[in-house]
Amino acid sequence: MLKYLVILTAALISSMLCTFLLARFSLRRKILITGNIPLVGGLGIGLAFVFSAVLAVFMFGLSPLKILTVTLACGLVLFFGVIDDLRELSVTQKFLAQSFCAILLILSGIRTDIVYFGFWGNAVITFFWILGLTNAFNLLDIMDGLAAGTALIVGSAFLWIGFLSADLNVQILSLVLCASSAGFLIFNLPPARAYLGNSGSHFLGMLIACIALITHYASSNNTFALLSPVIILGLPITDTLLLIIFRMIKRRPPFKKSNDHIALKIGALGFSKLQTISAMYLLSSVFAGCGILLTRVSDLSAAGIIIAVFLFATGIFLSLVKIEANA
Repeated sequence: MLKYLVILTAALISSMLCTFLLARFSLRRKILITGNIPLVGGLGIGLAFVFSAVLAVFMFGLSPLKILTVTLACGLVLFFGVIDDLRELSVTQKFLAQSFCAILLILSGIRTDIVYFGFWGNAVITFFWILGLTNAFNLLDIMDGLAAGTALIVGSAFLWIGFLSADLNVQILSLVLCASSAGFLIFNLPPARAYLGNSGSHFLGMLIACIALITHYASSNNTFALLSPVIILGLPITDTLLLIIFRMIKRRPPFKKSNDHIALKIGALGFSKLQTISAMYLLSSVFAGCGILLTRVSDLSAAGIIIAVFLFATGIFLSLVKIEANA
C-alpha cells in the first residue's frame, strides 16, 4: 500500500507543481494564453503522468511495454494538441494525428478482444473508440473543471475495477490519471486559473480510452459486462451524442460549434457555474457507479442496469431538448 501512496503523492504534487510553473511561464512569455488564462493544464497533467508512470514501472517492477506504449501514444496526441493550441490545426490534420496514435496502439496490442470479431473487426472498433473518446473529452471541455473532474470520476471507476480484477497495469494508469487530474483541478475549478487546452482534453480522452481497452470486465456468467466502459463513460458519450442530435434537430452541421452542450443547458436553468459543475459530476458518478456494478452482477441484472441507464439518458434528452443556452 505504501507504493501506491508514493505514486499517488508523486502524481498529485508533480501535477500541481508543473501546472503552477507552466502557468507562470505562460503568463510571463505571453504564450499559450486565452483571455489571460494559461492553456497549460494538458502539459502539466502530461508531464506529471509521464514522471509518475515511469516511477511506477520501477517501483512495482512492471513490464514496461504496455505502459510505455500508452504513454507514447498519449504523449504524441498531447504534442499535436499543443500545436493546435498555438495555431489551430485543421480537422483533417487533427484526424490524421489521432489516427496515427490509434493505429500505433492497435498494432501494439492495445485493442478490444471480442470473440468472433477477429483482428480486423476489433481493430475497427478500437479505432473508432479511441477517436470517439479523444474528441468526446475535447467537446466536454466547455466549462471550468468539467473535463478534468469527469476524468477524475471516470478514472476512479477504472481504478476500482482494477483492484477488483487485480490488474496492476490498470491500477497504476488509473491511479496516476486520478492524481494528476486532481492536481490540475485545483487550478481549474471556477473561477479557473488554468485551462486544459485542446492538448489536455485530447490527452485525457485518449488516456481514458486506453485504460478502458486494457481493463478486463466480462466473466462467464455476465457477458453484458463488456458494455461496462461504455456505461462508465456515459457522461462524455451522452453529451457528444446529444450534442449531435440537438444540432441536427436545429438543422445545423453536427460538428459545428454551438451552445447545445448538456452543461450549458443545465446552466441556462439559472444554476451557477459551481452548481452546474456539481450536477455534471453527479451525472458522471451515476454513470460510473452503474458501470462498476455492471461488472459484479449476473446477466439478468446487467440487462436491467443497461435498460435503466438507457432510460436515464433518454430522460436527460427529453428534459433538455427544448432548453436554449445563451453561453
